[in-house]
Amino acid sequence: MEDMLGYIRKYPEMILDAIEATKRAALPSYEFDRLLVCGMGGSAVGGDLATDVMRAYGIPLQIEISRRYALPPHVDRNTLVIFSSYSGETEETLSQFAEARRKGLQMICMTSGGRLKKWAEDLGVPFVEMPAGFKPRAALPYSLFTVIEYLREAGKLDISRDIDETVQVLTELRDDPQKDNEIMSLAGLMANSRISVYAADAYEAAARRMKNQINENSKLPANWDVFPEMNHNEIVGYEDNDLNKESYVLLLRDADEHPAVRTRIEATKEIIQGKVKGVAELWAVGKSKLAKEMSLVFLGDVLSYYLATHGKKNPDKTANIDALKAVLKEKLNTQEKIEKELV
Repeated sequence: MEDMLGYIRKYPEMILDAIEATKRAALPSYEFDRLLVCGMGGSAVGGDLATDVMRAYGIPLQIEISRRYALPPHVDRNTLVIFSSYSGETEETLSQFAEARRKGLQMICMTSGGRLKKWAEDLGVPFVEMPAGFKPRAALPYSLFTVIEYLREAGKLDISRDIDETVQVLTELRDDPQKDNEIMSLAGLMANSRISVYAADAYEAAARRMKNQINENSKLPANWDVFPEMNHNEIVGYEDNDLNKESYVLLLRDADEHPAVRTRIEATKEIIQGKVKGVAELWAVGKSKLAKEMSLVFLGDVLSYYLATHGKKNPDKTANIDALKAVLKEKLNTQEKIEKELV
């Protein structure tokens, strides 16, 4: 089994594999004017990234992400519901699957196995099978590019050139030892800190992803927010120097960010610089929105890995999540209850 860094470095190949896997699945051509992605954790972030991408390209398709046990009340038969669970055992996603099945909604699944795959096979629900053996958060390219490829097949989105650029950009970043050393050095500065990740609202998904990776891979407390919203509330939380002396701020940047947002970011840096342990920046690479967003995801994922090694933490393990799952299985046993309802 490869380590987490090994999987991160394979993102370019995963993107191409995800596209081919979606083509092989021969998914049905549904008619829909709304897309709902049901998932949790790493399996949901693909939907977040797809939302950022669609917004940037001006695609008038409403996308919503549901991180709950129940479907949003407004979902109807004009909605395509995509269930994303790498393990196939995520109880919130399985609960929504059962509800969507009862309501007769249009459904597609993305999974590597578990109950979700079994139910999809048994009930005739179309699905894309992801390769097994990954940590769910390391399979991000599959959850994102499966959605992108299906939207291309449905005539909603065609960004083939930008996909090619994204693969090229990630390959160049992966093969650049100087960039790798920069990220490793940055991890050394940020080690043993509470980390706040901020980005322009155009990169909301990348900020959320970075926060999640710091939690799971690095085992550090972290939060995220976006500009300009954080300037209306969270910035005030930096007035107390003592509370923030062990905090590190990470800014996700884009050379083409909105001029007003750039001014806000620079002003925020100046205000909080002396009140925290440090402020660092990661800059997007590439020309297209897709390449830029995925470059920030890639660099952030690598950073989270090196933060783990600096803290002598195993990025593959998530002991608290495992402990919580054991309690939930004992007290709720949700997956078994849903399965009985479906049968």
